[in-house]
Amino acid sequence: MAKSQKARKKAAEAVLFGRTLRRFRTERGWSQERLAEVAGITLNYVGNLERGEQGPSLHILVRLARALGIDVPTLLAEFGHETIRKLRL
Repeated sequence: MAKSQKARKKAAEAVLFGRTLRRFRTERGWSQERLAEVAGITLNYVGNLERGEQGPSLHILVRLARALGIDVPTLLAEFGHETIRKLRL
């Protein structure tokens, strides 16, 4: 079966991060295009992150936090001890 035909299972942590990223973006009234432009990443990558299809690297976390005007711990605040404990990794 070709890669494009396979259903890719999304990592729980990537899905959680994507929801958080979307919330911060929409709170600012920004489009995905605007976030991509300000963060210096591609629109496709922003979409992949928000859908939980990819997880960000540390470098991208820093770029996103800077673009959103928050610090990295705020961007990752949903990843508290209890949430991490419950994630299926």
